Amino acid sequence: MVARLARQVELALAGVDLTLPQYRLLILLGEGSKAASALADKLAVSRPSVTGVVDGLVARGLVQRDPDPGDRRRVGDTLTAEGRALLASADAEVETRLGDIAG
Repeated sequence: MVARLARQVELALAGVDLTLPQYRLLILLGEGSKAASALADKLAVSRPSVTGVVDGLVARGLVQRDPDPGDRRRVGDTLTAEGRALLASADAEVETRLGDIAG
């Protein structure tokens, strides 16, 4: 059942041109700026995996990388205005799709 629901979420996200990993990252970044290592820990994936997904979101203008003022070696990832708008659209698509199933 969980796999079927996940598939429905993926179908909803396809309508806004997002993958499930991209959506999960946008959700976490919607809570505030995070370093790639923190994102990897929360998502239980490797840091290179997170970096690849973030790179794609940066290229689309949905995420920006900001240097940490306290530590030049660290970079924080944050949502852009476009990223916030797309996250809101994705949330609406997912809610509609799952609402239809529940109904």
